[in-house]
Amino acid sequence: MAGWILALGLLGAETRAEPADDTAKFDIYTGEPLARAHSDDEAPARAHSDDKAPARAHFERGVARFDRQEYREALEEFRKSLEHKRTRNAMGYVASCLKQLGQYDDALEQYEAMRSEYPELPPRTEATVAADMAELAGLVGTLVLRGDVPAGASLFIDDRFRGRLPLDKPLRLSVGSRAVRVEKEGFAPIATTVEVKAGRENVAELVATSRKGRLRVSERHNWPLEIEIDGKATGAVTPWEGLLDPGEHTVRLRGFLDEEALLSCDVPGAMPGGKWAAARQGAKMESGVKTVNVRLYDVAEVVLGAEDQDASLKIESAPTGARLWIDGKEVGQTPWEGRLPLGEHAIGVRADGYLYARQEVTLERRKQREVTVALDRVPGFWTAEFWTARTVGATAGYGTGVLGLGVFAVSGVLALNTSADLKQACPGGLCPRDRAAQKERAHALGVTALAGLIVGGAGAVAGTVVLVAARPEREEKRVTSAGTAWEVGVGPFGLSLGGSF
Repeated sequence: MAGWILALGLLGAETRAEPADDTAKFDIYTGEPLARAHSDDEAPARAHSDDKAPARAHFERGVARFDRQEYREALEEFRKSLEHKRTRNAMGYVASCLKQLGQYDDALEQYEAMRSEYPELPPRTEATVAADMAELAGLVGTLVLRGDVPAGASLFIDDRFRGRLPLDKPLRLSVGSRAVRVEKEGFAPIATTVEVKAGRENVAELVATSRKGRLRVSERHNWPLEIEIDGKATGAVTPWEGLLDPGEHTVRLRGFLDEEALLSCDVPGAMPGGKWAAARQGAKMESGVKTVNVRLYDVAEVVLGAEDQDASLKIESAPTGARLWIDGKEVGQTPWEGRLPLGEHAIGVRADGYLYARQEVTLERRKQREVTVALDRVPGFWTAEFWTARTVGATAGYGTGVLGLGVFAVSGVLALNTSADLKQACPGGLCPRDRAAQKERAHALGVTALAGLIVGGAGAVAGTVVLVAARPEREEKRVTSAGTAWEVGVGPFGLSLGGSF
């Protein structure tokens, strides 16, 4: 310290003295030799008339305060001088002020900056700077941060900002107890203290009290959808940002969106206060599942694109008011309109007095479907539809069969009873003459029963053959939907259904 002040003092003295050789004259402000071509009276006039006047004025006030040991005020004056014009003497005085204030690390850095800007210092000045730097090196230590060192965080030493993490090199600090604090927006500060010892590496272990990371989730179209994290609904709506435990997490978006907004890709309006609200009805939306790695005291961002997962379907029937089933579940009456997941669905329609109708419908993304089902009446006993040739033939066959079986049953019973009486009256098979007529009646009843059995069996077979083999022309009814044609008909085994796409 004394050496630097002495060196500057000598420079200053040389500007005030009257040596015999004017080559020894120096400007205390710049540290440069005074021009030999001018007299002593002309040189100061030239120095004060150029654009360096503000810098020189601050410098001279700084020297005056330095001489009065007002080092903090002097430091401010020298820094203001440097703002107007950088000179090696002003930089040297700044280093001296920092040293007097106990900021040894800053003083050392100031000397290094001075040497960088003025690599060829005069020998006497170089010797003074080298000695001062050697003294300062014994009054500082280096700081190394370990543990929870979040990238991009701000480092404060004794409430003074010292840079962004990670540091590109160890930080020099003056000896003594130092308060270390790391701050990053959105997270709790990390603080510790370290006892800095001179000439050695000092380690500050940082331990975060709140071990969290931050996740930012948004939808590609800025649609407000509900967020699922690790398979659980969070109740949050995109866009969203919040704290999570470090590690891997899965994220998915789900919800509903107004159909007009979906088709136009517009963003629905926000609620009062600027908050977004998820819709409770409309087009069902869902994104894929994405895995994101959240790191401690870091911000991870994920952008997901949601797509509609259902389509609009409208179902009508003739007659209207029919009961409606979709995928085996009764959903109400026709007409019906709603949204269903994409893909194939089974539709069933039934009304009193009509045949049940069933069909399949395929729903595609962003395509509304309309389906109309026309039901066929159930044929009544007294209607012409019922009394078709097939029905009449089958009825006649089964009627004949029933009549024959009836004759068989009655005649058979009478034949059995008559035979039982003859058996008692004719021991050994020999019957008296008065039993001859009874014997003939038993024989006739047996023949009649056999004939009834044959006729009954033939009638049943004939009715079945007519019902099965006599296939009438199909009565078909087309059921139409957008892009689909359906056919419902009555065949020998009941209702039949066909379709084309």
